[in-house]
Amino acid sequence: MERRKNGDKQYFTRMGTRKKVHAFVRVKPTDDFAHEMIRYGDDNKTIDIHLKKDIRRGVVNNQQTDWSFKLDGVLHNASQDLVYETVAKDVVSQALDGYNGNLIN
Repeated sequence: MERRKNGDKQYFTRMGTRKKVHAFVRVKPTDDFAHEMIRYGDDNKTIDIHLKKDIRRGVVNNQQTDWSFKLDGVLHNASQDLVYETVAKDVVSQALDGYNGNLIN
């Protein structure tokens, strides 16, 4: 275990490597999928969500309606095999080598 300093933050690494958390989103459209609410970036790494304002809340309405997320990947209409190859394969392989790994569904 090696101790490193990055600015004011200190962190420990194993064998001198630093790993980051990867975030992916898988979108599986259904018959009632809200196509008008979700937009995908051309880079397949951003997703924007827009909700219409609730007019019942009045003229002055500070309700947040837009969110934008930058990810390591957006898997839209992706097969189970593609999701495994893109997201899980390395984590499973490293877990079999004794490293910790998490996949959250």
